[in-house]
Amino acid sequence: MGSSMMTNRQAGRKDEALQSKAVREKKIMNIIVNTSIMLMSTLMGGLTELMVNVTGAVASEMVEAINGEAAGEGVKKEIKQKLPEADEKMKIMISDVRKDLYVQLEQKRKDIAPFLSDATFDIGLKIIDKYEFKLPKLTEELDDDTLAQYAQLMASEDSIFNEMFQELTSWMNTLPKLPERSQL
Repeated sequence: MGSSMMTNRQAGRKDEALQSKAVREKKIMNIIVNTSIMLMSTLMGGLTELMVNVTGAVASEMVEAINGEAAGEGVKKEIKQKLPEADEKMKIMISDVRKDLYVQLEQKRKDIAPFLSDATFDIGLKIIDKYEFKLPKLTEELDDDTLAQYAQLMASEDSIFNEMFQELTSWMNTLPKLPERSQL
């Protein structure tokens, strides 16, 4: 066998190894982004509802003090009717954050890649591989609809999803910290 064939095979194996490494890194970054987005969605959804309820209670008390109980109830009801609108605005904001995170990670990929060589990151991949929800995996770049379906699993307190999500959040708490921005 000629030396040029050996060199080509070695180069091919090296390319495959680099491609495999890049795929691994992309999957890890996607797990972190998708899990973070779901956590943020849950927190923001609860915060939106809390803000609308508190605003409704305060406004109705003020109106009630001035114009009577019936007027206060009307204001409270009107503000509660605004919850779906506030929820929709929050979903748009979270969608924009999701898109921005994917773009930022892609831009910083070369800077973050050496950091992802730590074997601790492989645990997240193993967690995802253990579970099947008939949805694209959290290792992929997900769209709003898929993330909404995952959020629905969380909201419905699906026991298998909650088990996986708890494992993921515990895993994320063990990850080594990224170097400071000035070092990236």
